[in-house]
Amino acid sequence: MKIINRYILSEAKLPIIFGISLFTFIFMIEIIVSMMESIIIKGISMIDVIRMLSFYLPMILSQTIPMGIFLGIMITFGKFTKSSEATAMNSIGMSLKDMIKPVAVMGVVTTFFIFFLQESIIPRSFTKLQQLTVKMAYENPVFQLRDRVLIDDMSDYRLYIDKIDPKTKDAKNLLIFINEEDAEYPTLVLGEKANWQDAAMVIDNVDFYRFDKDGKENLRGHFEERKIPLSSYFQSVEMQVDDIEGMGIGQLVKEMGTKKDKIEKIPYVVEINKKIAVPLSTIMLSILGVLMSIGHHRSGKGVNYGFGIGVIFTYIVLLNIGMVMSYRGRINPYFGIWFPNILLYTFTIMMYKKKSRLV
Repeated sequence: MKIINRYILSEAKLPIIFGISLFTFIFMIEIIVSMMESIIIKGISMIDVIRMLSFYLPMILSQTIPMGIFLGIMITFGKFTKSSEATAMNSIGMSLKDMIKPVAVMGVVTTFFIFFLQESIIPRSFTKLQQLTVKMAYENPVFQLRDRVLIDDMSDYRLYIDKIDPKTKDAKNLLIFINEEDAEYPTLVLGEKANWQDAAMVIDNVDFYRFDKDGKENLRGHFEERKIPLSSYFQSVEMQVDDIEGMGIGQLVKEMGTKKDKIEKIPYVVEINKKIAVPLSTIMLSILGVLMSIGHHRSGKGVNYGFGIGVIFTYIVLLNIGMVMSYRGRINPYFGIWFPNILLYTFTIMMYKKKSRLV
């Protein structure tokens, strides 16, 4: 039996890699499209884009590994059925339970691996992603700026940029309001063109205007060059992942303990349960992959795969609906997150009882 178990696992290796790669690519399409925009329009280097994708990868793998294993197992046992290897296994005394055993063990091991990803690798990747995104913003502020943008979340400045040149990366036609403690009205600065040095904007051909307490102009002047720091603006940069998604379960529990309001705790409850429910689905999906592909005739292969993809799609849709409804307080977060798993477990048990009578 050990030889056959090793054979099953060895035959499942490539299909599982294919399944994980397929679902990972599907999940990464949106990120890849946004990265392409950064390369073509905003001038981000390909190396930085590849590094960003590598830091996103562990977060995506924690969700796509269960689906990839399910598809890989279906492909493997579909092949066994087509080549009559499943019949041969049955003829030498292997029961359905014996065929499922190595796959179930693999599902358990994979579940622990996903927990390891979530608790160790993903928080580190998220930190690296934050650091890289800030670095990219410092080195190339065009990554965060665009035409006709008003930046009003800096303590001392409010900045309006009319146009960003995608080729030279220069900003043109700038309007800046400088807030001063002893002045009733901000100082108005008009700049013709600006370029970037580290986390600062260097403006050329600058005119400035100051106003008295009645709002009348009392001073004007001209600078050939003026430097405006933007470091406070780039301390918060946009990413495709929320902070809460980059935390491990332990950190989420700790952060949730600091929240007094029940509404503030809901996102943490949802994320904690999601980080437990999704890995645990791996075990049932592994078993279900065997049950849905074994014992079928060749003509039913395509329909079987389609039904399998439907199971995955239904699970994802129900999980996302449960998360959204939980965030809005419409349903209990525990029910919203665990309901897809309960359905999956129920369906797997029903399939096992049905197949055990036939195989």
